[in-house]
Amino acid sequence: ERLAAAALPTLGTSDNMLSLFVATAAFNAPMHAGVQMRTSAPEMMSKFNGGVWGMKEKLEIFKEWNPDAPRDYDNFNPFERNDEGSMCDTNGCFPGQSRGYTIPVRPDASWAIMQEEQKILEELKKDPKYSISGKPGNWSPRWQEALGAPPS
Repeated sequence: ERLAAAALPTLGTSDNMLSLFVATAAFNAPMHAGVQMRTSAPEMMSKFNGGVWGMKEKLEIFKEWNPDAPRDYDNFNPFERNDEGSMCDTNGCFPGQSRGYTIPVRPDASWAIMQEEQKILEELKKDPKYSISGKPGNWSPRWQEALGAPPS
């Protein structure tokens, strides 16, 4: 009995505690260390994702929109509506219909602001690009089929 008790380490000494910690950590360590690689589509994200989605931002996206290029998360008409009459978010996604729709941060609104925006829209409607349809950059129910996962 005395021999067995003498063979047991005395708990509480710093060397024994360190040994206990190292032994315990070894059980929790991964079997092999390595670099985690993720393969995914390049991240396509509107520069306004997470920011305010107001008239100024929509006008900037509209100016950059190329109707002849395929629609994607950066190339879309922000004033175009889907077949349900909804407006898109900062990535061109529609609520309840597109993968990845996020509720945009809306700007302040007032009667005066809405009247000014209406004047801007009336002027914008004179641009032939505003009402163009049937182009690769226009909305269609299948616009996301060739794209990777939507931005998060």
